[in-house]
Amino acid sequence: MELSTTRRLRGGKVVLATVITGLLAGIGSVVFHYLADSNLLAWCESHSLRARLPVVLAIPTIGLCLIGIVLQLVPESRIGGVKEVFEALERFHAVIPMRRILNVILSALVLAFGGSVGPEGPMVQLGALLGSQVGQRAGLARHHLATLVQAGAAAGVAAAFRSPAGGVLLVLELFGARFNRGLAAIGSAAVIGYMARTAIVGDAYPFRPAVTLDPLPMATSFLIVPIMGLLAAPTGHFFIWIFNLSPKVLPFRWPLALRATLGGLMVGGIAIWFPQVLSAGYPVIEHSLHQGIGFELCVILLGLKMLATSITFGSGAVGGLFAPTLVIGAMYGGAFGFGLHRLAPAVVPQPELFVLLGMIVMFGSIAKGYWSGLLMVADMSGCYHQLLLPGVIAGGISFLLSWEMHDMSIFGLPIDPAREFDRDVTHTSL
Repeated sequence: MELSTTRRLRGGKVVLATVITGLLAGIGSVVFHYLADSNLLAWCESHSLRARLPVVLAIPTIGLCLIGIVLQLVPESRIGGVKEVFEALERFHAVIPMRRILNVILSALVLAFGGSVGPEGPMVQLGALLGSQVGQRAGLARHHLATLVQAGAAAGVAAAFRSPAGGVLLVLELFGARFNRGLAAIGSAAVIGYMARTAIVGDAYPFRPAVTLDPLPMATSFLIVPIMGLLAAPTGHFFIWIFNLSPKVLPFRWPLALRATLGGLMVGGIAIWFPQVLSAGYPVIEHSLHQGIGFELCVILLGLKMLATSITFGSGAVGGLFAPTLVIGAMYGGAFGFGLHRLAPAVVPQPELFVLLGMIVMFGSIAKGYWSGLLMVADMSGCYHQLLLPGVIAGGISFLLSWEMHDMSIFGLPIDPAREFDRDVTHTSL
């Protein structure tokens, strides 16, 4: 009887901790959204080149300079994102100190100042941190604490992407979750995080097309879509190559504050003519879904977004990689779809669908998230029926071929060696 009561109490703790983690992750997503929200792109689009030149140069340069100073003075604040969650689960028994919140705050400020990063990586970290803290306060055992960290990460992704299913699958694909009883907690937290975010902000479908999309013609699905998947893998590999090369442009021996300042200046220089590279870039995806961006601009932004993202991270700034990956994918899909539509309208009657497909194939190639990418894009657009068949085909081909070209996701790349210090020592407080 006593053992049964103990188990019920422990189960009740896990359930309560799961609900609290999901709710806090959803609310945290809203706070992050308003902190990181930048109207810099909208301001640039409404002003002439001469008027925006000093502003678009000054804001990223000064902003990243200030962030670089903080990162240099507080080296531990450089640790964060998906890599932090990996390390917490693999090396530190799912313990994430509360002071890691500084990395999340700095990531939001990088976005606000126009750095080419995304909000989802910090939201993964924030959700995992909240799960770890709630689990520690509840006195949960180590294996339950790991589940809470995974549940928090799923809730963070679900809230940021507005995709509960995508959050669960991402945790399965990237963070070692399994199909066991823990998956119920992970799924529940993801749904609660999603509901909290959409109840407050209300943006359940950020990538809904302007018109209803029809399923692709069968011939297009079996002839054109596989080619798209084949070309996506080397495109993603090219981005990873640029991303890995970028730290050599701003050497590690230079002070981090100087590197961040120069990185902000370089991104601002690109944004004078192409402000679409600033921040997460979600408005660019929305414009392409409303045919506000044509073939030529998609090609240009595909290359420039790769460059701006690589410069931002190569300078030592912090932030997420999911959103830039989706923007790169959308521009790849837009270039592919709008280009084919121009040549053969009957084969690609609605090129907007290829913008969504591009996000799926590039997420699989760069982040190695095949199923999670498919579900997230479907959730964000509401185009489940239209994306399922071509997404499975193109995404699967891109995902499989990408493993032959680079045997790790972009999150597995070596990071700034200045960020690698003895966390066994610094990880003592909670």
